Amino acid sequence: MIRGIILSYLNVKPTHGYEIQKFLQLQGVEQWAKIQSGSIYYALTKLEKEKNIEVLKEERTGSRVRKIYQITELGRKTLIKEMEAELALPITNVGSMKFITAPMLSTLSKEKMEQIIKKHIDGLKEQETYWTNWSKIKTAGSVSNLMKLSFQMSIDSIKAQIAWHEELLVNLDQYVAESETMINFIKTFDSENYELNEKEPSLRQSLLLAEQLKKEVLDDPSKAIQNLDRMIEELKKQL
Repeated sequence: MIRGIILSYLNVKPTHGYEIQKFLQLQGVEQWAKIQSGSIYYALTKLEKEKNIEVLKEERTGSRVRKIYQITELGRKTLIKEMEAELALPITNVGSMKFITAPMLSTLSKEKMEQIIKKHIDGLKEQETYWTNWSKIKTAGSVSNLMKLSFQMSIDSIKAQIAWHEELLVNLDQYVAESETMINFIKTFDSENYELNEKEPSLRQSLLLAEQLKKEVLDDPSKAIQNLDRMIEELKKQL
C-alpha cells in the first residue's frame, strides 16, 4: 500500500519524503492505513533501488539535505500494477488467529489474559474516539458518500472488535473450559483415523469430524456439546 501511495504522489509532482509524510498526516492516512513515518523513507529507498523513482535534485535546509524524487516510466508502470492489485484486495481481512481461541486460551494465566484483554479494549476505545471525532471533522459539510462509508466502516470494525473482546473478557471462564475440552481432544486425536477420501465431499468429511468430536467430549457436559449439535445439523442440511 505504501508503495502505491508514494508513487501516486510522485506521479503528480516531484517532492521529498517529508512532504509526503506531512500530507499523509494531514489527511489522517497514517492512522487509516497504519503507516509509520519510517516506512515512508524505507519505501523511498527501495523504490529508488528498483528504478521506480529517481533523485531529481537535492535541497539543503540548514544542515539537512533533502532528496527530491521524481517518478520514472518504470515507476508509472509499477503504479498501474499496484493500483490493479489494491483494487482487487478486500478492504479488511476476514479471520484472525484470535477466532480460534482453543487451545490458545490455556497458554496464559487468567490474570494475565484479563490484563492483556482490558488493555487492548482500552486501546480500541481510544481508536473509536479518535475515528469518531476525525469523522465529524472530515465529513462536515459537503462530502462524498464514499468518504462517509469509509469512516463508518472503520468505526464499525472497531466497535465489533470491542464487542468481541468484551465478550471474551466477561465469559473468560467459559471459553477457557471450552479450550480445555479441545486440548483433551487434541491429546487423543489420531490423524490415521481421519484419512481424507478425495471422492468424498468435503462437507461430509467435516460432518464425520464433528460427530467424532462429539463422541470425544461426551464425558464433559459443557456448551461444546450444544454447539456441536447445531454444527452437525447445519452440515447435514448442506449434504
